[in-house]
Amino acid sequence: MITDKHFARLLKDLPEALSHDDNFISDLKSHAQLISVKKNDYLLRIGEICNEAYFINKGLFLNIYINEKGNEATTGFSSDHQYPFLSAIGYFTRTPSEFEIKAIEEGELIRFSRQHIEDLSWRYRLFATYYQNAMLTIISKLYSMFAIRQSSTAEEFLNYLYTNHMWLIKRVPDKYIAHFMGVSTSWYCKLKKRII
Repeated sequence: MITDKHFARLLKDLPEALSHDDNFISDLKSHAQLISVKKNDYLLRIGEICNEAYFINKGLFLNIYINEKGNEATTGFSSDHQYPFLSAIGYFTRTPSEFEIKAIEEGELIRFSRQHIEDLSWRYRLFATYYQNAMLTIISKLYSMFAIRQSSTAEEFLNYLYTNHMWLIKRVPDKYIAHFMGVSTSWYCKLKKRII
């Protein structure tokens, strides 16, 4: 059963005017569904249409791309610590997903359907602005991290993670960071030892 405590993190993230609007809060809660996921569960698989957006109360999630040969590449990270809104680009394009979203920790999320997000956005202009900005911020930060990776050596990028995203180093298993960096797990571990 979903309770007020499940909304505490989301309400802190919202603009103050929305978090104190009783009508909005009531509508928000009526549109939400609380879900729990186990480690290694998938929220989205390749080929599925992404019709949901999530707010992460607890947990860590990967965006994974798998090519036609079955090779995996980690393309992004979302967590309760940073980037708490979670969805896929297919949410916006309404096309079958080329990515998967996988839990790498047990998690708790608040799920909203596309229709519910659109209803809330239509009824509450401030929510529409907030949600668009949240999505654009996530996309911008992910592209920035990708650009920094592409323009840096592996060692420079790892130093960047240590300086700016220590939560990734502490919580994400080495193999996924190595995938994201485009290096082998053994080479990543050698770089970590060198930096530490």
